[in-house]
Amino acid sequence: MDYKNIGGKENIKRISHCMTRLRIDLFDNNKIDIDALSDMEAVLNTQVQNGQLQVVIGPAVANWYDEMVQITGIGGSKDDSDAQSEGEKKGFFSRILEILSNIFVPIIPAIAAAGMMKALLGLLTTFHWLSEESDLYTILNLMADTTFYFLPFLLAISAAKLFKTSEILSAVLAGALLYPSIVDMVGEIDSYSFLGLPIPVISYTTSVIPIILSVWLMSYVYRFVDKHMPDMLKVIFVPTVVLLVMIPIELIALGPLGHYFGVALSTVSMELFEFSGAVAGAILGGLRPLMVITGMHQALTPIVFQNFASLGYDVLMPTMIISTFAQATGVLTLALKSTSKKEKSVIYSSGISAILGITEPALYGVIIRYKRVLLSVIIGGALGAGYVSFMGYHLLSFAPSNIISLAVYALAPKFIHVIIGIIITVGSTFILVMTLQPKVGVKHEQKKAVNEAAATDGNIGSKSIETGIHAPMNGKLVDLTDVPDTTFSSGSMGDGFAIIPSEGAVVAPFDGTVIVTAGTSHAIGLRSESGIEVLIHIGIDTVELEGKYFNMLVQQGDSVKSGQQLITFNLEAIQKEYNIISPIIVTNASAQMSVNEKEFMIKDHDLIASSSL
Repeated sequence: MDYKNIGGKENIKRISHCMTRLRIDLFDNNKIDIDALSDMEAVLNTQVQNGQLQVVIGPAVANWYDEMVQITGIGGSKDDSDAQSEGEKKGFFSRILEILSNIFVPIIPAIAAAGMMKALLGLLTTFHWLSEESDLYTILNLMADTTFYFLPFLLAISAAKLFKTSEILSAVLAGALLYPSIVDMVGEIDSYSFLGLPIPVISYTTSVIPIILSVWLMSYVYRFVDKHMPDMLKVIFVPTVVLLVMIPIELIALGPLGHYFGVALSTVSMELFEFSGAVAGAILGGLRPLMVITGMHQALTPIVFQNFASLGYDVLMPTMIISTFAQATGVLTLALKSTSKKEKSVIYSSGISAILGITEPALYGVIIRYKRVLLSVIIGGALGAGYVSFMGYHLLSFAPSNIISLAVYALAPKFIHVIIGIIITVGSTFILVMTLQPKVGVKHEQKKAVNEAAATDGNIGSKSIETGIHAPMNGKLVDLTDVPDTTFSSGSMGDGFAIIPSEGAVVAPFDGTVIVTAGTSHAIGLRSESGIEVLIHIGIDTVELEGKYFNMLVQQGDSVKSGQQLITFNLEAIQKEYNIISPIIVTNASAQMSVNEKEFMIKDHDLIASSSL
């Protein structure tokens, strides 16, 4: 990797990785050259999510990580004092997602291995190749269950690295939660008494939130005690004082609090499925690709483990495996539409990887590049997951979302509905991609000819007359791929361009109608008189400002004239906190856009593009 593309080695705060992505925390994200990183041969995709640079590489990511750590001397536990980049601020929800992601990523291999062993056991017992009464089964089951039973230990070590505190003492906190006197008495007594305070007897096996809360608080307690303890006494008395303080707090307050909070999350999720399994399943199965892109899927992990711990089953993971089949089908079907042998090879390999449960190459390398494929995957995943959830299938044990794990799914009643759901998903996704997606791999000259024709008369085949698009903001016109948000830069939402504004005003790019306004006033949707629909989005992640610094001047349904002012905003204040680059997207699924120039300064809302249906 050329480190100048990320501001040099001195700009690196922390490096970590998951199954397919390098995750790099930087002191200053403004020094990232997204285009240069994305152009690297082995890189499938590059994006910044929740303030973190993510470089999607694929299964070889561990080799990249090892090389970077060796060259830079920086790893996942580098002490950065939690300082964020200058001018970079994260919302509360984004910060929680980042914490969950950074804690779970290092232990994913252990969880995946345990899930695969569960799948292996499922195959062996389903076909009666192994008796559940045999010693071999007992040992193999021990191997598969250990990770989940002692999950608090793994989380304690991972959380200790993230919160920069003692890993050994964190493991002791996990041991207190799983101590036999607690675990063995669950259901026998309600509580113990400690100095007159009750310690609820709760099973913390497979729990997530209690240990994370405990290690987080201990990181502050440890620093406080260590700071005030004389050096000659630190070796013995710092850990003594920390444990004397933390274990009672953990057992009396944090453990029960985390447990009941987890139960509440589990209850809410189950209530949604009880209210309408079809709707809940369809939403989760359909939106899974978008949740992975934004990192929101991390919020479901604690709920999954809480469901297994408190209910003995889970209803969220079946929607995930259905989405996996949707993504694999979408990619493999696209290969049939490709005329390029090289592209076919990339598509096939990412599709096979998706079937085996690693969907990032398919998602980042293929699906988000083709919006019709993305739409097909969303619909196909929603239909299959909605059916499985509607039929009330319950997964009895954790299993990775891949084809091998169907052996684990087969151990639960109503497995036939999972098979039917997969057939629904595979069939509908295949039909949609074959119907909606035109052939890919067209020569560059053919694409250029189509674009030139669109720019000239807007009449290609059955397309309607074109709409001229003026710049809605003055500033610097840049390519859409320069937007540091994959949702926009990938083209998955539609063709377009971006502007780095030089003043705080948005004007109508054509005569038309306001079709939608964001409640936070940071975005607006318009429709031209010829039917072209355009989304103007001011800045990246500016929704988190909740309307601060923005003033919407029009309402939904208003007619507007080209050049009419629509939104004013405090440019100087916003760009201190957020990236102000602003995407302008044509959202009609069948629309094409032609931009007159790739990059120049806009002074008087120039006519810069044309679009046609």
